Amino acid sequence: MSNATVEALKKASKGLLYQSETDAPFEVFTWRGGKNGLSKKKVLELGKHDAGAPVEEESLDDFFGELTKEEDWHGPEEKADAKKYQSLLKAVKEHLSGAKVFKVGEREKAVYIVGKTPGGDWAGLKTKAVET
Repeated sequence: MSNATVEALKKASKGLLYQSETDAPFEVFTWRGGKNGLSKKKVLELGKHDAGAPVEEESLDDFFGELTKEEDWHGPEEKADAKKYQSLLKAVKEHLSGAKVFKVGEREKAVYIVGKTPGGDWAGLKTKAVET
């Protein structure tokens, strides 16, 4: 596992909260053994979720789309958050190949931004979302 990858993700996500119906911080994680592709089933296994839990998969662009967009009507705080999300997306793309987003659960979801490290393991960021 590359310390550079972990440090880059920690630095880019520091102080950033994922906003849904709750605000949750990002946590860096690693999963050993990224030999095969990452499937919904594998995310359930590696994330230690029930095998029957619902899983949604989406692209980085879909997940980060609104988060990275600076709008004319944004105040200084929203603009600063958009810039932080732009930096986070850049760090994910630079340090993880084939990164995707997986959301596990129904209303309260575990959100994984995960891709392959240069060393061949899985790594990324985990957060929580509440969606009703």
